[in-house]
Amino acid sequence: MEKEIWKDIPGYEGKYQASNLGNVKSLSRIIHSANQSGPITFQTKEQLLSPGVRDKGGHLSVVLHNPRKTYLVHQLVMLAFVGLPPLGKVVCHNNGDATDNRLENLRYDTQTENVLDVLHSGRAWKKLTEDDVQAIRFGAWCGITTRELGLMFDVAHQTISKVLTGRTFSWLK
Repeated sequence: MEKEIWKDIPGYEGKYQASNLGNVKSLSRIIHSANQSGPITFQTKEQLLSPGVRDKGGHLSVVLHNPRKTYLVHQLVMLAFVGLPPLGKVVCHNNGDATDNRLENLRYDTQTENVLDVLHSGRAWKKLTEDDVQAIRFGAWCGITTRELGLMFDVAHQTISKVLTGRTFSWLK
């Protein structure tokens, strides 16, 4: 069993840490705050955060405070262990599983490689598969409207439009 290693999350040093196993925790600390009665001080306990599902892709997220913001867990793990992504790079899951946030499963790479990871793992990228995209392009060529194609593939007509204009799936020829 791999040993869990914890590192501070940049910008939240002494408050939150991410682990090489894909977990995020809040550290024990004293909080100074105020309410209508005046200043208050209280102690928080160290606590493992329970991530929620943030998006349709199944990525896990947590909320950090001071400043309060929602973050994707895989981004926090990479930020804590590797640092900021190089220009034009995103966090990719080597096995295509958006819930597997272990450091050994993450890397910085291009968005195209990110999509290919998901497809190679046998999953659909977003809601549409490669075959769906090809069928949508063929359907449009045959004169089927974006609204009709949207109904056929159970997506918004705007999604069909993005496929047809190359704003999504531009890598698929």
